[in-house]
Amino acid sequence: MGKTNGMAETGIPKAQIEAFAIIDDAQDVDLAVAGLRDFFSVDHLVYHSSKLGTSPSVEPYIRLTYPADWIKRYLTMNYVDVDPVLHEGFNRTLPFDWSELKVETAEQGAFLQDALAHGVGPFGLSIPVRSKQGHRGLFSISFSGSEKDWRAFTEAHLGTAIEAGNRLHRRVIKEVFGEDHPHLTQREIECLKLTAIGKDAGDIATILGISPHTARDYLKSVRFKLDCITSAQAVSKAVKAGIFAL
Repeated sequence: MGKTNGMAETGIPKAQIEAFAIIDDAQDVDLAVAGLRDFFSVDHLVYHSSKLGTSPSVEPYIRLTYPADWIKRYLTMNYVDVDPVLHEGFNRTLPFDWSELKVETAEQGAFLQDALAHGVGPFGLSIPVRSKQGHRGLFSISFSGSEKDWRAFTEAHLGTAIEAGNRLHRRVIKEVFGEDHPHLTQREIECLKLTAIGKDAGDIATILGISPHTARDYLKSVRFKLDCITSAQAVSKAVKAGIFAL
């Protein structure tokens, strides 16, 4: 599994460079997903996001290699509301093995059995991805080999899979969704506006009825999304991007 080991002269693993080349050189996202499946030598690969970048069921954008009969059944049974992988993926921030999933309802148990009967799993890995603009997505790998081979795969290629998932997400964000400026939540904008008029985290907390810690977290999120070191830089960048006006 995986095509190349070792490090390139740049210090980046060769496997990661090859995965990036597949993503960057593919004619479209469908071909990139299929190419990554073959590169990793796994059964299936899925990229799932939405035009809104939040709920996976609202205006979904999905590219996958699952068989047509499973896709049809998934849609017919409205499994998007049951699928524990999807639910966890859009609520977590760190990669997770499907063995970590907790089956909480009979419907989820039936879904997993149905998926297995259609060639999905039993092993899998999902990688939540998120752009600096806050747009969320999920990159998942499905594997039907032995548990030993699956453990060997995750040990050897988890890092490359994480980087590939994020690279693919960035391509989708740029080419498909065409985001030209970061998406800030209404609360983040409120905090940034108050910062712009000289309020500190304590002042913002009092005005908005939140804790100073929460106010600082909102401002930290804003700086991350806008790729800024200071809140003053974030204010300037937000104004220039038209996110709000002074």
